[in-house]
Amino acid sequence: MSFTLEAETQIYLLSILLGVGISIVYDFFRAVRALFRHKGWLVAAEDIVFSALAGFAVFTFATQLTGKLRVFTLFGMAAGFVLWHFSAGNLIIFVFRKAVGWLKRRFIKPLGSIIHKIGQKMRPRFVKNHVYLNKNKKISQKPLKVDF
Repeated sequence: MSFTLEAETQIYLLSILLGVGISIVYDFFRAVRALFRHKGWLVAAEDIVFSALAGFAVFTFATQLTGKLRVFTLFGMAAGFVLWHFSAGNLIIFVFRKAVGWLKRRFIKPLGSIIHKIGQKMRPRFVKNHVYLNKNKKISQKPLKVDF
């Protein structure tokens, strides 16, 4: 199937838009990583999910629009991804990380200190109960009697 130059240009521009969309999905995963700290295996699982989504999008775009995978569509997707990632994507993630850091400093740390103070006030009560239970350890280790 051959396309006119105008059709190929439209397909190329659509592939750039798809690249931008894939980059936005990647930025979502970056935002989640900024919000919650991850272990290596969870990051790997996120990368696998992203790769599957991106691969599905590329395959669907290529087969539905052009009938086969064309190199210029891959270049367009890569160009869209790179343009978004290194311009607006980095700026948005930078602002998001600063906002998350500010929220953590402003709200989460004070909340943690309040919870710590409450725990310090409650600690003597738990220690007293622990000492009482250790004193009566023999009583607590006796098997229960079962009445039939």
